[in-house]
Amino acid sequence: MLARLVEIVVWAAALTGLTLVFVGSLSPVELLVACVTALGGAFAARRMRLAADVHVEGGRGAVRALLALPGSVVRGLAALTAATAFDATGGSVRRVRLRAGAGAGWAGTLLAASPDTCVIDVPRDDEVIVHALRPNAGPVEKAVARTDGAR
Repeated sequence: MLARLVEIVVWAAALTGLTLVFVGSLSPVELLVACVTALGGAFAARRMRLAADVHVEGGRGAVRALLALPGSVVRGLAALTAATAFDATGGSVRRVRLRAGAGAGWAGTLLAASPDTCVIDVPRDDEVIVHALRPNAGPVEKAVARTDGAR
């Protein structure tokens, strides 16, 4: 019961926050409407997640990857700017085998958040395929990838 309530509150807070960001300053009535609408959206989002049978799991390495994300974004912007400015072609497509306990959903999202990395495919729960402008792994990739080379 507590997990359900937490999920609804998190969804409602996220949707209300998005409303505030996109709309800007709101009157008290508009804020009330935004909160009530977000609450309805939260219930709908939870029902959709249950209907799709999606489970959030595999959070190992998530905190480290989140902490590495700002640096990765700055580094990715630099690589993207250099590739655009100097008409550099190339990049590499590589498989990133995820460390045990890491979920492909959140790990792929964080990998794709860097401007110089694009997640092409998620063939398995423990692997993502990325196209990256830089030849070596970035900080987020290092945080979520296996280090032992195991399959």
